[in-house]
Amino acid sequence: MAAERAEAERHIAELEPQLLELAPGDPRAGDLHAGLKQARHQLHMAQHARVIALDIVPGAAPIETYDFPERCLMLFGAEGPGLSQKAIDLADDVVYISQFGSVRSINAGAAAAVSMHAWISQHADTV
Repeated sequence: MAAERAEAERHIAELEPQLLELAPGDPRAGDLHAGLKQARHQLHMAQHARVIALDIVPGAAPIETYDFPERCLMLFGAEGPGLSQKAIDLADDVVYISQFGSVRSINAGAAAAVSMHAWISQHADTV
């Protein structure tokens, strides 16, 4: 995500001076404006991306009420031990999948499927 931010910032830094140097009516202005708009959108998306740890730990938010950001990286731990404390500490948010019965673990593939479904149900109109 940091690399995406840096790339968008670099692109903006290249395009802005080019636009300022154009003479009025220059036919390249439209393409430069479009490129700048796209680079600013990419920067916005990268700046608002979040790392989300999915694990059943104290303080985690239930997946049913969590508002997934459009851009995110989801972290899943191994069945049983879950994520490391370092991964949880480095995440922007921690979310758990509600379940009945034994609640310490869920198969990582199943957890990923449930989480991706929750994400797409919130963002289906944006993809």
